[in-house]
Amino acid sequence: MKQYFLLSFLLGALFFQSCSFLAEDQANANAIANFDALWKDFDQHYGTFQVRNLNWDSVYQVYRPKLSTVSGDPELYAVLCQMLNTLDDNHVVLEPTDHRFARHTSEADPIRSLSQDQMSLAVIRDKYLLDYTDAAPEIKFGRLPHQLGYLYIDGFNASLAHYTFELDRALKALADTKGLVLDIRNHSGGWDNIGQYVAGRFAQKPALYMVVKKRNGPRHDQFTAPQEWWVQPTGNFQYTQPIALLTTDFTFSAAETFTMAMKRLPQVTQIGLPTSGSFSDRIVRELPNGWRYSLSIGDYRDHTGKNWESKGLPPDIHLLTTRKKVFEEKVDVVLEKAMEVLQ
Repeated sequence: MKQYFLLSFLLGALFFQSCSFLAEDQANANAIANFDALWKDFDQHYGTFQVRNLNWDSVYQVYRPKLSTVSGDPELYAVLCQMLNTLDDNHVVLEPTDHRFARHTSEADPIRSLSQDQMSLAVIRDKYLLDYTDAAPEIKFGRLPHQLGYLYIDGFNASLAHYTFELDRALKALADTKGLVLDIRNHSGGWDNIGQYVAGRFAQKPALYMVVKKRNGPRHDQFTAPQEWWVQPTGNFQYTQPIALLTTDFTFSAAETFTMAMKRLPQVTQIGLPTSGSFSDRIVRELPNGWRYSLSIGDYRDHTGKNWESKGLPPDIHLLTTRKKVFEEKVDVVLEKAMEVLQ
């Protein structure tokens, strides 16, 4: 009986030890399998390899050897982050399910940019505006001195009907102003078609502003036919007085395609910092281990055929301020420059 128990115990221990080794082997192999899955998915779907002049096969040769059969999730996370950083693309995001690892974005992540120190809506409201309307979570407006209007927009995520209503409200209130400061310095993006509509509220005639292709084949040069985007008058009426468009490197994604459209309007002057440089649509995918990631699939170009990924749209007047100036001295030098330009 004791011998049977001892034999059973030894067999059981061996079984559980074997299962432990098997689980460990599967976990270790998982790092390699997940790396290969992510690299291959980008290879087949990512849209701006050619624009960035990036050899993705060479990237594989650099980062794949960093993983081995003894690599676990910490090593996998570190290597994937390093590899994705080579893309310098704010639309590329890695989101592990393991709470030990932070959500990772490109080294160009606007969260780490200077832009958070470039403006304060509270300072503008309290110091510069003669009146202020908190129209919606993403839309504020009011009047500045010298018969100028101020319109703040920080997202294009709601419905078209919402923007139609709120812009009617704002632009009617500011209709008698002789110029408008349009502030998108904290604009985090949204739907390109909403940006197209909003830009149309300031347009006098149609103008081509963007041409878009989407990756649709395994080769890096395979794309859909180009789609033209035009800005043209929208809504029941348009505001056509001079406009100062304020941007920073936090002006992101659909805010940048909106900036493309606005720069086609003759009455617009862009002031501040270049935009983020993240134009393309993205898709969200999942690795075998459950970690989620996103990748850019498009090639977005302006009306001249130039791609601004990783560069951002340059302002007509470049201005950089400091956190001390904004939050301690309560001075918005970019807004003051805009008011000067519009007077």
